Amino acid sequence: MRQLPLLFCFTLWPVLARCDTICGSLEINKVADFQKLQNCTHVIGHVRIANVDLPSESNASLELLSSNVSEISDYLMVYRCTGLLTLEAIFPKLRIIRGQALLFDQYALVVHENRNLRELGLVELLRIQNGLIRIETNPMLCFVETVDWMHLLSNATQQHFSLKHNKPSSHCPVCGGLAADYAFRQNISDFCWNMNTAQIRLTPPRLKGCPTACGLHGCDNVGNCCKGSCVTGCSDQNCTLCGNYQSKGKCVDQCVISYELHKRQCISYKECRQLGMIPLTRGYRCVDKCPPNQKEVSDPNGLITCQVECKGVYHVRSGADLEPLQDCVTINGSLIIELTDIKEKIVAPLEKALASVKEITGYLKVLHSAQLMSLSFLQNLDVIRGDQLIENKYALFVVNNHHLENIWTPNHQVLVQRGSIFFHLNPRLCHEKILQLEPSLKSVQHISVAEVSPNSNGERVICGDAVRTLKPVVDDISATAVRILLDYMDWEGMETLIGYSYYYKEAPQRNVTMYDGRHGCGHDNWLMDVSATKSRRHVISGLKPYTQYAFFVKTLTRTDYHMQIDAYSQIRYFQTLPDKPSPVARIYGSSELSTQILLHWWPPRRPNGIISKYYVTFEPHNLTNAEKGKNYLNPRPANVSLLDCQCDDVTPYDSGPQPNDEDYYNKEQITYEDALPNLIYVSRRQEQPKKDKFEKVIDFDDLRAGMKQEPTTTPAPTTPAPTRPAPSNLTNVQEKMAAVRYDIYRNLIEQRQRAAQDLDICSLQIPHAMKKCQDDHATVSQRLEEKCTIEEEMTGIQVPGNQHYFYLNELQPESFYRVTVRACVDDVLNGCSNPTEALVKTTSVRVEQLMKST
Repeated sequence: MRQLPLLFCFTLWPVLARCDTICGSLEINKVADFQKLQNCTHVIGHVRIANVDLPSESNASLELLSSNVSEISDYLMVYRCTGLLTLEAIFPKLRIIRGQALLFDQYALVVHENRNLRELGLVELLRIQNGLIRIETNPMLCFVETVDWMHLLSNATQQHFSLKHNKPSSHCPVCGGLAADYAFRQNISDFCWNMNTAQIRLTPPRLKGCPTACGLHGCDNVGNCCKGSCVTGCSDQNCTLCGNYQSKGKCVDQCVISYELHKRQCISYKECRQLGMIPLTRGYRCVDKCPPNQKEVSDPNGLITCQVECKGVYHVRSGADLEPLQDCVTINGSLIIELTDIKEKIVAPLEKALASVKEITGYLKVLHSAQLMSLSFLQNLDVIRGDQLIENKYALFVVNNHHLENIWTPNHQVLVQRGSIFFHLNPRLCHEKILQLEPSLKSVQHISVAEVSPNSNGERVICGDAVRTLKPVVDDISATAVRILLDYMDWEGMETLIGYSYYYKEAPQRNVTMYDGRHGCGHDNWLMDVSATKSRRHVISGLKPYTQYAFFVKTLTRTDYHMQIDAYSQIRYFQTLPDKPSPVARIYGSSELSTQILLHWWPPRRPNGIISKYYVTFEPHNLTNAEKGKNYLNPRPANVSLLDCQCDDVTPYDSGPQPNDEDYYNKEQITYEDALPNLIYVSRRQEQPKKDKFEKVIDFDDLRAGMKQEPTTTPAPTTPAPTRPAPSNLTNVQEKMAAVRYDIYRNLIEQRQRAAQDLDICSLQIPHAMKKCQDDHATVSQRLEEKCTIEEEMTGIQVPGNQHYFYLNELQPESFYRVTVRACVDDVLNGCSNPTEALVKTTSVRVEQLMKST
């Protein structure tokens, strides 16, 4: 959607006393679309330049389309543009990309598959505040590795850049000249956007002699640390360009007790009104018009305010239908939820969009939604008023939801002021859970069978008193596995038990409930591990080290008409042990002094614990013939294979058994076919009197055989049998003996069943890290015999774990050095990662003198 540029002259602060032209997000898909950029200085949104075909003669005239854009609040994408040689003609004044909203939730700058692009040419760019950089598959692109990307990043430990499959640097010209031979360069500069334009790299007043807390930000001449929030200066006061927000001439990270203007400034309520704009109390933003789900309302003083208007019947079929419901507190109408795409991850968007809803004036209707296991996404709903009813009768209508197991969260009741409820064809929702809603119905005295039938709700699960509670405990744990131990199942439960299902997920906080984010079709972040045995022990492997998990267990049972038993556990937690971290993700080195190298590195992708320290080593390196001719301005690790290895984590969707047939989720047909026989036919077994399982036991062998011994005497005469005399003392003794034998038999069976639940104790062992050998100089044979290992002696320079840079000093000019960095975790034997290596070259004395002169 094209947005017209808005002109604002900011005179609120002296530093911003200029006219800025604000534009919204821009989509450029043809040459004529470049005119959208001409009158913009600030893009509040993103800029996407994609599939633009520029004729060769247009490159000269492209300079006429040069924009004045200096800021982009979200991201910049340049994709598959033919005929485009450089971005300098389009963005000669671009200074910052803030990355407040990212492409694919990751990228702030993407330049991909532009076959004619020769250089980036973002000559004024100073900062990419948030997000990743990805510049790939541009076959003619040069001057990519001559840019100091580390200098552009706001947070070097969180932001990354990927430069792949562009033109080899050995085939490109270098900064200041056309030749690749250093001896023939002129106007030398190590960092540049093209042959003639050096990269602007603002440096703090001082780097040496600053407090340790200042890090690479440096300090001023007095010794005060420079603020990283200011891009163009050392102090956050009177800064000309702030990384995040500017408030009263000062750089801040977020707006506090103020209103956000254009994603870059914080102003007061009065200042927002002075600009002729509308202050929003929800989200505290200053806008020129109300959001789509809010309407303009004038107060007695003629001031326009925005009022959330959630009026009408909202029909939610997918996540795209939730946007009008954002920030709704009262839905002045009705809400219908009928989810159509079973593979859409819809539960989390439902929880986010409907979190504020407290009242529905009409009705709530939920039908044909296999994804839902609970209605707990309406976590703050208090009242369904029932001003409009379905069939003039029902305020809560829940039909044909195949995986729905629960209604509201525990201890949460929703008042239904008018109307009744209608629940049918919910095969996993127990009938008694629905009846618990009866006290919340204010206009209905009793729920009839026609409204809530026990035959069409909960027929596929075990409900009521037959549901028991499991009490799992953590029996053993390591860095990547846990063994869970359950209590013994009694002899009645063992008759129907098939196995257990173990559900688990990462839980940084201990606030998980059983239905948090649960998706009926498995598209959620819960993992499932099925054990189709009666063992009360189970090992869950493939876990992440030093990670807290939440888990619960449920039984897998078969259902007999005379015996229905099921069991669940409550949510429990465990945390895996720390382990050796993965290698440091990447090393980046730069040299501005002929005797010094500044190293940067990224933390391990899998820290597996708290990184307490790094070890840095370096040594001179003589290039081999194979290494000569390569460009080491932007060094890459030598052991790339170790760094690019990605572990195949189990995804929630792939865990547990999954039906291959999509018709499995055609619940309307399946539940209809299953429900009809239950409504029409009545089992004959229900009409027959229930016989005792055990009548009179003759002896112990008869009891073990499970059958009653028939008398071997002659057939009874046809004449009526005489009246049975009162039982003698002998008969009483026999019955007592039979009861004793029965107890002995039952104890024997229970012992056998308990033994069956403990058969695989030896096979369910968790491997642990080897212990430390008592002898620090133990031989290999001793280590194998004692199953131990010796502690590794670490060498190198120790750097704190929260520091990701280091200066190497007293080096030789124009020399190569092999650098290694290792990350270490405490409380783990040999808890240091494999080394990550890189080759870095010091600059020449000539370049150092030139850089000092400039």
